[in-house]
Amino acid sequence: MPAIVNIMTLAGLCLAAAVLSYVLRTPRRGPLPPGPPRIPLLGSAHQLPQNDQHLTFTKWAAQYGDVVYVEIFTRPTIILSSVKAAIDLMDKRGAIYSDRPRFVWFHELIGWTSNAALCGYNETWRRMRKWFQHAFIARSAVDSYHPVQRREARRLLLNLLRHPDDFVYQMKRYTGGIIFEIGYGHDIASLDGGKFVKLTEDGIKAALVESSTGAALVDFVPVLRYLPAWLPGMGFKYSAAKARKAVENMERIPYNIVKNKIVDGIARHSFTAALIEDCSRKGALTARDEDDIKGASGTLYFAGTDSSLTTMIVFILVMVQYPGAFRKAQEEMIRVVGDARLPDFDDRASLPYLECVLLEVYRWCPVAPLSVPHRLTEDDAYRGYYLPKGSMVISNLWAMCRDPEVYPEPEVFKPERFLGSNSSENPDLVDPRKIVFGFGRRICPGRYFADDNLWLGIASIVATMDITKARNARGEEITPTPKYISGTIMCPEPFVCDIHPRSDRTRQLILDGIAVLD
Repeated sequence: MPAIVNIMTLAGLCLAAAVLSYVLRTPRRGPLPPGPPRIPLLGSAHQLPQNDQHLTFTKWAAQYGDVVYVEIFTRPTIILSSVKAAIDLMDKRGAIYSDRPRFVWFHELIGWTSNAALCGYNETWRRMRKWFQHAFIARSAVDSYHPVQRREARRLLLNLLRHPDDFVYQMKRYTGGIIFEIGYGHDIASLDGGKFVKLTEDGIKAALVESSTGAALVDFVPVLRYLPAWLPGMGFKYSAAKARKAVENMERIPYNIVKNKIVDGIARHSFTAALIEDCSRKGALTARDEDDIKGASGTLYFAGTDSSLTTMIVFILVMVQYPGAFRKAQEEMIRVVGDARLPDFDDRASLPYLECVLLEVYRWCPVAPLSVPHRLTEDDAYRGYYLPKGSMVISNLWAMCRDPEVYPEPEVFKPERFLGSNSSENPDLVDPRKIVFGFGRRICPGRYFADDNLWLGIASIVATMDITKARNARGEEITPTPKYISGTIMCPEPFVCDIHPRSDRTRQLILDGIAVLD
């Protein structure tokens, strides 16, 4: 009898412990975070503008706090507008904050299902993440790409010398050229890569601008995808068809070239070739293998060209608007590098002001102001608030980069804020690279590679070129206005400026690089 009592007592204690553990792990349904008023069916959707949602979200953050609850139609949405909140949830609780919401626009209309940044928290994403980490996280791997980056930086300078008015396209060829070589083993010049860039450019732009970071109406009202395109308000379906073809070309064309070269035994080492060869060791490539490799390589091309390009365009824009910052960076470059050679990665530590300029460019205009939304896979609690399972979670990177508590005078382009002495004066200062590349398990795995691309391109321009305001027919300076095209990636609207060699010596230095390219 005592033995039975002891067993029952032990069982009772185990049951009580299990119940207590469940209670402690399960958040109570407390109040939702504060947010704007909601109405039936629409939620707060009627308060969202068609463009520049990040500005509205930033106003809500100022009014309600850094954790805001919104319902967009019937979808619960959590908007995080501080680095602390993003780290607390995205980093420290990454296991339940790393999924993606349903993207009707990207996945079902465009067919962009293999993009690593957009796919769900599943085995496909884990497989791609492993591939990217192997190729782009280790410093030795990132450093191995320096020869390609140096060559393309020289080509960029030569193209800017020859076609200064077409500077956006030349920078696109710079970022695209690096990706073509590393991703596919192709030299962009030998493959008529410029034609490929133009082939995909308009369609990818349609995908990104129409999407507005998951806020495309069809994402929240999926039934719209079944309505005919000729109905009023359904014009986005034409953009989707255009984008679908561009995405297909971006993933298929260069992949097939690599695959055929492997068969012929003439493929050069590349990210795509390595993946094909690795998967082939286990037998014939499966349809899933091919889809995943195309998707991973296409993700690399898209992320490595458009995102980096936008940051470079922003750099040119702010250098025109803030010539004093450009002169300081140029004077530092002349002191350290001179004009007998081009800057190299070994010079980076000796160019602290240029580093500050790049950091301020990151902060000034985060490429994806709302990042890519996450999805909460379990009920959660934070600061006493209830966060419901299934919520779309948006990181408002724009608000984080314009937080006056972290970056005093956030509307001023001020590289000096990042100089070493200021870090002790403002211990809350955050390196913008810890924001703009995302948080948690979804942080960009190619962030070190992208940062190297940007630094070398910008340093090469500072070392050899002058960037000034263009003049109209009357000789009057044209001051560009900082207007941006809203979307998943926010890019400055087209503007004019004057880019030319800063001296005859730097002109010759650029021309001497032709031998290296040949």
